[in-house]
Amino acid sequence: MYASAFLLRVSIISLMPLVFIVLVVLAACAAYVSVVNDFTDRADDMASGKTNRLVGKSSSFVGTVVVVCILSGLAVALYWRRDQLLLLLYSASWVAFTLYSFPPIRLKERSGLGVLADACGAHLFPALLAVAVVYRWTQQPFDLIWLVSVGLWSFSFGIRGILWHQLSDLHYDESINLRTFVRAHRAESLQRLGNFIIFPVELTAFAVMLLHTRCVVAITLLGFYTVINFLRARLYGSNFCIVEPKPKFHHIVMHEYYEVFFPLAFILASSSQHPVDAFVLVVHGLVFPKRWRNMAIEIALIVRDLWRLGRSKRVTTREP
Repeated sequence: MYASAFLLRVSIISLMPLVFIVLVVLAACAAYVSVVNDFTDRADDMASGKTNRLVGKSSSFVGTVVVVCILSGLAVALYWRRDQLLLLLYSASWVAFTLYSFPPIRLKERSGLGVLADACGAHLFPALLAVAVVYRWTQQPFDLIWLVSVGLWSFSFGIRGILWHQLSDLHYDESINLRTFVRAHRAESLQRLGNFIIFPVELTAFAVMLLHTRCVVAITLLGFYTVINFLRARLYGSNFCIVEPKPKFHHIVMHEYYEVFFPLAFILASSSQHPVDAFVLVVHGLVFPKRWRNMAIEIALIVRDLWRLGRSKRVTTREP
């Protein structure tokens, strides 16, 4: 939404009511997804030894949470009832995850269909909804290049995310013979799929997005993020993964950039055109404090360790 506002030269702060509406409606959908997924996975998780947050919870508790989520979703559907596009994009996430979790369809157990449903429900439809809301509010015609590139980027990143998740849960799924996409394919094939098809498509679409917005700050912060990862590897031996989880401490490539630096870039860039947008930094930081705080702490630690390393080398060179 920030990037779309910047592209349309609209003040981000003027969109804050819309941003909060989208956050609330997606939070309701995400809560529904979390509950129904844990509910329908209870037997499998107990059999495999995997943690399930609903084990021990009463049926009335589960039912109440689901009803509250659904009522929230219906309220939004009523609010958007006259805009078929927004209604379709929002409803699509609910439908995708309902089909993903509940039997007899239960796409989670239907190999590639489960991967597609998760990627669409968790990333593609919410991203397109965010863009569509901004364009509808500004009453400007859709930018096809922007819409397609955002769609390809979010869909590819969504596929990468669910592949990583299924690979992380592989030993649990094998113990109960759950037929996921990852179990149906060799590890080498999944790596090639992620490394040479999904990830390049994601990066290409994202490059088109950055070039289309012409946001110098976003490109600059991408370079800064690259330097941070280089220093992580040199100083701490951090591993970086595209789809396959790595042993020891690892980072999912681009994940932190998307969550921290990407929104930060457009808030800063928009503030140069609309100074009042600088206030959005405060609001955004209060709503999403954890990742920003962790990133700030890690950058501070890297700077500290670089200073200590440089100091120790200077001391060593002075010794006879």
